[in-house]
Amino acid sequence: MGLFDKKICDICGEKIGLLGNRKLDDGNLCKDCAKKLSPWFEERRHSTVEDIKRQLEYREKNKKAVMDFCITRQINTRNYNVFIDDNKGNFTVARKLDVNENPDIVPLSAIVQCRVDVDQQQHEETYTKDGENVSYQPPVYKYEFDYTMRIKVRTQWFDDMDFRLNTFSISSDKRRELMEVEQTAYQIIAALTPNAAGMQPGMSGMNMNGGMQPGMSGMNMNGGMQPGMSGMNMNGGMQPGMSGMQQNSSLWKCQCGAENTGRFCEYCGQPRPF
Repeated sequence: MGLFDKKICDICGEKIGLLGNRKLDDGNLCKDCAKKLSPWFEERRHSTVEDIKRQLEYREKNKKAVMDFCITRQINTRNYNVFIDDNKGNFTVARKLDVNENPDIVPLSAIVQCRVDVDQQQHEETYTKDGENVSYQPPVYKYEFDYTMRIKVRTQWFDDMDFRLNTFSISSDKRRELMEVEQTAYQIIAALTPNAAGMQPGMSGMNMNGGMQPGMSGMNMNGGMQPGMSGMNMNGGMQPGMSGMQQNSSLWKCQCGAENTGRFCEYCGQPRPF
């Protein structure tokens, strides 16, 4: 066969268009058959034709599980929703719970870990002087945050169900939005791993990349700044902003010179140092 000859899908037997081939370890897959695979499946290129056929059989059976799914709890996020069926002990993550989307129905007992990763980006604020951008002295920064829910599971076809909690990066001055996203993250962790959600500081389950010590299992901070999640006890570091948190109301002095008691400087918006 020539380089540009049309290939045949080894699953459905239909011809594959010029840009429609999805390469398998020992064959070819058309884009229509690929759409039927689990959205969490990441090993397609290393799968055989037989592997894909077995997964598509599972996906057909999963439709019956979707139809039988009875929602007893539901947590909505900006991108996906978490549906829980306490009667059957199952959960799923999907935009919609219907057969067309066919979200994977997973036993709650298959959950290995549930945490939220918080990624921080720092941007320096400047002002214009004599036509040039000049830094404040001391420097003034603004921060943006992205939240990713990471659910690690033990299933035959996938290990991770990761999704963003926010659509766009959230600025540090949008405190209400930060609080809402963090509260949603805590609700998901508490619903899917109720035992881990009540863990105390110093216990396993924390993955911290900034040196700060939060008090709730499942919080992973990339960048060192600590947005406040419910259950944190902050006695020497930054002040969380959510209800239910224990806060230190002592004054702290920002680099800009302003004195504050909250989590962020009321004058320049910088977070409280730790």
